[in-house]
Amino acid sequence: MNNDKVYRLSKIKFFSELTSQELSEIATDFQWENYDQGSEIIKQGQIQHFFYILSEGKADVMVQKEGNRAWRIHSLGPGDNFGEFSLLTGRAAVKTILCQEPCRVLAMDAESFARMLLRWPKFYQVFIEQLSEELFEANLTLSEAKYKEILRSTLQLTQYKDKFYGLWGGVRTTSEVERKLEELAHPKGHLLLKGERGTGRQMMAWYVHQRQSGKSAPFVVVEGRRFDQQWRELIIEPASNGDSSAFPSSNLFDIAEGGTLLIREINLITPLSQARLAQALTLQKNKCFVIGCLNTEPDDMAGTLIPELQECFAHTYEITPLRKRKRDIPILAQGFLEKLAQKNHRNVPTINQEATRLLLSHHYHQGNVSELIQVIERAFYIADQDVIGLEQIFIGPTSQQNGYTLNLLAWPKFERLLKNGTTIPWLRRAAVIGFSALILLLLVSPEIAVSTKIFALVWGLWWPALAVISPFLGRVWCTVCPFSTIMDFVQKRLHKSRPIPEFMIKYDFIMVSFLFLLIFWIEVITGMRHNPSYTAILLISIQVTAIIIAIIYPRHTWCRHFCPLGGFIGIASIGSMLEVRADAAVCLNKCTTFECYVGRGQVSGCPMSQHLPFLDNNLDCKLCFNCVRNCPNGSVQVNLRLAGREVWNLVRVNQGYVFFIGAMLAILIPLNYFEPLQGRWPATLGNIWFSLFYWGAGITGGLLAWLIAKPFTTKAASLRVKLVFSLTPLVLAGHIIYQIAFIPGIRSLLLGGGYITKSGFLTFYFPAMNLAQGIAAAFGLVLTGITVAILVARTKRKRATRSNLR
Repeated sequence: MNNDKVYRLSKIKFFSELTSQELSEIATDFQWENYDQGSEIIKQGQIQHFFYILSEGKADVMVQKEGNRAWRIHSLGPGDNFGEFSLLTGRAAVKTILCQEPCRVLAMDAESFARMLLRWPKFYQVFIEQLSEELFEANLTLSEAKYKEILRSTLQLTQYKDKFYGLWGGVRTTSEVERKLEELAHPKGHLLLKGERGTGRQMMAWYVHQRQSGKSAPFVVVEGRRFDQQWRELIIEPASNGDSSAFPSSNLFDIAEGGTLLIREINLITPLSQARLAQALTLQKNKCFVIGCLNTEPDDMAGTLIPELQECFAHTYEITPLRKRKRDIPILAQGFLEKLAQKNHRNVPTINQEATRLLLSHHYHQGNVSELIQVIERAFYIADQDVIGLEQIFIGPTSQQNGYTLNLLAWPKFERLLKNGTTIPWLRRAAVIGFSALILLLLVSPEIAVSTKIFALVWGLWWPALAVISPFLGRVWCTVCPFSTIMDFVQKRLHKSRPIPEFMIKYDFIMVSFLFLLIFWIEVITGMRHNPSYTAILLISIQVTAIIIAIIYPRHTWCRHFCPLGGFIGIASIGSMLEVRADAAVCLNKCTTFECYVGRGQVSGCPMSQHLPFLDNNLDCKLCFNCVRNCPNGSVQVNLRLAGREVWNLVRVNQGYVFFIGAMLAILIPLNYFEPLQGRWPATLGNIWFSLFYWGAGITGGLLAWLIAKPFTTKAASLRVKLVFSLTPLVLAGHIIYQIAFIPGIRSLLLGGGYITKSGFLTFYFPAMNLAQGIAAAFGLVLTGITVAILVARTKRKRATRSNLR
């Protein structure tokens, strides 16, 4: 094998002067490596470096620029070497070596390469000469590519036909724009368009171009942000020497001759280049019409136009931001839907009243009309009916990562576990079997359920376990919930998928709160904890109700808008250590099919109607992990994080749940007060007084929390809302304290200790129930105190920062 390497190295030009012994010495530091066609030997940006000699095959040297575009610099064949530049400089690889056919190479690691240079210093000169030749060839290639890129931009004419919707708004706005277009059909001088991002400046420029020059004329778009790097040398006349013939018509105005040159964000061009551009505009003799776009937002006004360039624009037009003409929003939204429906051969959806109100209430600071287009396009593609409602409107800022998280999907075994599509369904089937067996046992043989303690364990351990586990692992119960599994099984075979009424979506927190209070009240009044038949009837009633709602309405409407247990677990899960999130940048820039919402193949979309880039809390995430399996871009993350942190950063949470939190906290008073009185009062009298106090406390507590938090006054969760949600640990602790008393045998369990004194060995005992309740109370108070303190401190810090910026 070493002889083969010596033979191959002897054919290399700069090794040809070495003796056989020296070649043999070098050959021991090389290792054979094989690469398939299409694979990368070196990847641009790679940190680990090797020195390579291509022995067999053919490879291309590629340089990647913006986006995914790569330019080929040159090709490599047998005997060529590469990788030395990164080894000599210690920098990341600046080019990619891509195999065009199966390749076999000799590879030397960095340490061996350094020893080789120390042993034979003359190789330095050889490598320097090679690098000089490669840099010259690369610069020439990139210059040619830049020129071709400019020419390519003139062929974008057909793209703009479909890029813009061509809608301006209502009659008043449309008339104003049409008058301006007529005025600019035969202009005397160039045009400066002003406006915020997304207001439609480029669309306005395109229609001005059409009125002036026609559809066949070139429409060249350049970016002011990169003008100095890419275009500054192309606003002067070509040099008159012989080399200029290699690039005919390389002047930027020549390329756009007879058409329009649009310079976006022209104020971001440096003053020196602005002066050069102003000089060129006066000399170009109307070869093309020039439109400059000026962003009027404060964060993009760092650069301003110098007077010389300002004077070159005879016309100025400023486009009004969308928030100042909200009457146009419904007209624009419906117009977008009509064009989308025509393009996709679908019925034209309509936007219901509540969704329209939501669109009108938003201020569109992020992108004006462009932001509205994104919202409507997303709603169109994810809507599975002809009516677009609140659940299809995702608007406002996307979720952001707050603090450090650990993505469990980075662990291959865990990723395979979630993506194989068999583990979770089997867990659900097992839960359904256990659930069905429990109901059958409670109905047919309740005495067995009681004697074997199964019945006591259901009430005594299940409720406390949910309250303890959910704050740490989120809605894991919902992952395997038998109610949901049976409901989903029926829905896939029988469903009407009627639109969810607006009041159900808007006031779901009231329904969840009422059902939670109702079930809790029924438990106490009927003594259900001691009656297997009543328990079976309750479970069957919940299951039947869930099935009926699943047949009538789409997806898991019961789980999101009705389920009282889901509401309780959802509140408990908000600050949990486990979360499912997405990289919003990847979703918004790469995803066009919305698989996380609509599903893919045999895997359903999000049952809770969530679009992952906008999911920033655990309230409505069932941890079904369908999004993990559906996402084609690897955007989904299953993260471990610091418990409780989400409460500090709530934005898009359903603020109505402050009523639910207040009600859950308030009912703890009658529950704990009347429990010791059972057996002392007559049953009927005790139930009457308990019912009055229970419902009075629940409603009063919910209303009081509502008045304190004042939800929905702003789109994002306010400090008041966050403060109410920060009481969640205290609420959970209270319910754990109440439920602990029903754990089988805990009242008779004593914990003791002892110590030796002069008078002998002394012992002491205390009830295990009191200890557990004390621990729960301590944790609830401490966690609530910490959450409130951090929340207040963070709010003060933000306000101080804003004050300093002002």
